[in-house]
Amino acid sequence: MFNAHKYLSMKKFITIAVLFLVSMPLAWSQTKFEWPIKELDTAREVKYLTDDEKDLILELNKVRFNPQKYAEERMKELGNYYDGKFLKIPGTTDLETSEGKTAYDDCMKYLETAKPAPILRPSKGMSKACQLLVYDQGSTGETGHKGSGNTTPLDRSKKFGTFMGNYAENIHYGDCDAAFSVIELLIDDGVKSRGHRLTIMNPSFNYVGVSVGKHKIFTKMFVTTYASNFTDK
Repeated sequence: MFNAHKYLSMKKFITIAVLFLVSMPLAWSQTKFEWPIKELDTAREVKYLTDDEKDLILELNKVRFNPQKYAEERMKELGNYYDGKFLKIPGTTDLETSEGKTAYDDCMKYLETAKPAPILRPSKGMSKACQLLVYDQGSTGETGHKGSGNTTPLDRSKKFGTFMGNYAENIHYGDCDAAFSVIELLIDDGVKSRGHRLTIMNPSFNYVGVSVGKHKIFTKMFVTTYASNFTDK
C-alpha cells in the first residue's frame, strides 16, 4: 500500500523517455491478493545490482504483471494528496506538478484497462550502459539522454552487447525511492505523449537494465533501459 511517510525530501522531478523502434481487471474476491514475489523479483539474486536497483525491477514487474491491482494498492491513496497543481504528501516537501491531478487521473484510467505485459529479466550489459549515463551526469548535474561525447542510449548499449527488436530508455531525476520513481514515470506529468508510461507497459520488452546513482542537482537519478532481446558481449 502507498505509504505517505515513505517518500522523503521530495524535490521537483524530471522524467525523460525515448523509444527506438528498430526493426484484465481481476474479479472481486474475498481472498486477499498476494503478489507472486518469487516470480516478479527477477533481479534479487544477481550480484551486479544494488538493492535500490533490484527494487526498481520488482516495482516494474508488479505493474506489468497486474496493472489494476498495482493502481489499487500502490497508487490509489496518492490521489488524496493533490491540491491544485501541488502534490502535498504528509511529511515531505510539496511537489509542484504541471497538470495537477489530471495526469494522475489519466494514469489510473489507463491502468484500469491495461493488459499485463511479460515479466522483465535483468541484463548485465544493459545495466552497464545505464551506469555510463549515471556516471556522466552524476557529478555534472546535466540531464537528458545524451552522455559524454554526445552518446545516445543506442551508442551506450552497443558497448556491452547487441539488442534485437525494440529498445528504449527512461530517466527519472529526484530524491525518492525506487517505487516512487516508477509511480512518477507512470503518471507522466507534463508529458503529452505519456511516453514513459507506454514504455513501462510495452509488451514487446523482455529485458531491463537499471542504474540508480547520485545526481548533483536532483540528489538521485534512475536510468532504465528496455529491450525486446539483448545479448551481452
